[in-house]
Amino acid sequence: MSDKLKKTVNKRTQDDKFKGQENRLNETPSRKVNKPPGKKSSTSHQEVGGSSNAPSRQAGLAALARVIGNRNNLPNCSLVAQHPFVEANISKNDASVSKHQRSEEYPAEKGVFFTCPFLGTEILTKEEWKQKLTIFLNDLSKVEKSLASCLMIHSLNQSSESMKCIETLCTILQNIISNPLEEKFKKIRITNKVFQEKVFKTIGAVEFLESIGFVKQTMNSNYEENEDYYYVYPNNIPDCNHLEQMLDLLCNTEPITLELYRNIKILTPSEVLEKIEFPDEFFVRTPDEIKREQIRKTENLRDSQRLKTKSMREKEKNNKSLNYRYSLIRIRLPDGLYLQGTFGIYERLCVVKEFVRECIDDSIGSFKLTTAFGNHLTDADNEKTLDDLNLAPAVILIFISTTPYSANRSILKPRLLSNIK
Repeated sequence: MSDKLKKTVNKRTQDDKFKGQENRLNETPSRKVNKPPGKKSSTSHQEVGGSSNAPSRQAGLAALARVIGNRNNLPNCSLVAQHPFVEANISKNDASVSKHQRSEEYPAEKGVFFTCPFLGTEILTKEEWKQKLTIFLNDLSKVEKSLASCLMIHSLNQSSESMKCIETLCTILQNIISNPLEEKFKKIRITNKVFQEKVFKTIGAVEFLESIGFVKQTMNSNYEENEDYYYVYPNNIPDCNHLEQMLDLLCNTEPITLELYRNIKILTPSEVLEKIEFPDEFFVRTPDEIKREQIRKTENLRDSQRLKTKSMREKEKNNKSLNYRYSLIRIRLPDGLYLQGTFGIYERLCVVKEFVRECIDDSIGSFKLTTAFGNHLTDADNEKTLDDLNLAPAVILIFISTTPYSANRSILKPRLLSNIK
């Protein structure tokens, strides 16, 4: 459980005094929305809402235990960690996953794979993880609807969509907190354009409103004869402390994020010569569009050799960066083997170096990497992204040890050598 989410848990039970001003739904709320960085890879489970009775807590434990598969990443909250039922299910799940995955392979040309430390040790595609995460959050919503709905908003929508939704929901809650006796702030017409565009279509948003007390009702308009649907907050005297806690929960919940699976492969020289067919996930645009562009570039190779201004080179580089999301990095080792891993194009070079360090024997000292054209990737390049260094969509780097080592054995760790076919 990350420190940031531990703070969220504490905030959930604290009396956080807040004073807001009246806002319209299409105005930016005065309260700051603390959206966590999208690339951060941790999240947490926290106990929120009113007190649960014993059967509800047992049901929650069962639901969580079915989908959380890794003890080391188990959220450290009283709802989950206190019960032995969870430990038994985690151990069983871990054994099942380990046995299953040892028999599986994940060819890079078949797709891009991810792990989710929060949900378990499985290796799945992004779409498969989204389905699994949806099931998890639906189970969680049966006992902790407010937390589950916040996780849905942050985790199951595009970042830009979730931010717009959060801002609008903050405006709704702020208006009730600041004007607890004003009935006009306690009802939202579902056909309202802003509500439809920013809230209603966002996964988890309606569930969040329901978790804090809003109910769906039909009401007659003062100016129209036809009935219309509204979400209505029925409490005449709102519990402002509870609404403030829900506001903090909404703003500070971290998303459940995925980690790109490196998909480590040890290749022989003959395997490296095989043509790489990139999976669809590598492309931002459609594969057909990219392949047509590659053919066009090949046909116009002579034109690409002409002298270009700096602005022309920058324009070509920027256009290329829009084509790919991932890069297949192959590092040629001194014994002729190749170490292969998958990276995001916005990951830094230092991450690639850390990857190499984790794969080579501990006895190997310092090393450096160069491109196949002899260009040295120095320490000054460590903070640059693979996109900045033009290391996409596939590239071969050369490993050069700068300290003596025994040439009679491979520099790879033994566990990786067993993966050679």
